[in-house]
Amino acid sequence: MKKISKFQVIKFLGISFNYFILIFMSIIILFPLFITLMSAFNQKNSLFSITLIPEKISLTQNFIHLSTRTSYWHWYLNTFTISIASTLGALMIIIISGFIYSRYRFKARKPALITLLVVQIIPPSSTLIALYAIANSLGIYQSAYSVPLTYLFMIFVYITTGSTINTIIMKSYFDSVPRDLDESAKIDGASHFQIFKDILLPLVTPMIVVLGVFTFLIPIGDVIMPRFLLASLHSKDTTLALGLNTLISDFKNSNPNIFAAGAILAAVPPVVIFFIFQKYIVSGLTAGGVKG
Repeated sequence: MKKISKFQVIKFLGISFNYFILIFMSIIILFPLFITLMSAFNQKNSLFSITLIPEKISLTQNFIHLSTRTSYWHWYLNTFTISIASTLGALMIIIISGFIYSRYRFKARKPALITLLVVQIIPPSSTLIALYAIANSLGIYQSAYSVPLTYLFMIFVYITTGSTINTIIMKSYFDSVPRDLDESAKIDGASHFQIFKDILLPLVTPMIVVLGVFTFLIPIGDVIMPRFLLASLHSKDTTLALGLNTLISDFKNSNPNIFAAGAILAAVPPVVIFFIFQKYIVSGLTAGGVKG
């Protein structure tokens, strides 16, 4: 009989412990998703059921109710319009700012980077009163006649919210690209714009995708700012998170199964985006952890 060494025992225990942690964390993460999925297909208006899988299941009942008796698709369109516009605006600022801070040297460079760090330290919730005052002074606060202006105001806020620390991250990622490439391109007669577009942008694409996905997700899950700015507007003018919140905010008239159905549909675009850009997201996070 082959003798098992002490090293093999320790290695086996270590691997077993790692698998235990992975299984335990998977259960913690997947169980709420499973409950939400089962609730979305549950015919009874109850978040819980006696069995793990509800006795009465309908694949369409809650989704039809969501589509016909609520303004869900208006919330959906409002939210993703704001999210896409915020992402495009933020990425434009992040990419250009990161490139300038990385490749150019000017007197205000260091103070500007320090300012970005200081601004990032301030909790976003502490700016709500200031945002309310600005929106109210502009005449767009809770006004049914200025819904597009309110959306535009929210887009600007989301752009600035995601542009502080992300600019620093983007600058660090640009720093990881050797400057020798810039010098070689200059010798060959390339302009600054050509260096930026043809050489640097393809190399920093993974981080651009990562920051774009994170920025895209912020408006989808935000409840606080829409509650400030859109609470008194018509139901169809609210955002997805705020609209779904109204389905469970009233305890007596709560609709947890309709809420679960809406949450499942709301998760579809982020999941699709993740799978489309999965390669870039993984490589961007990995390289960012090493290079940044």
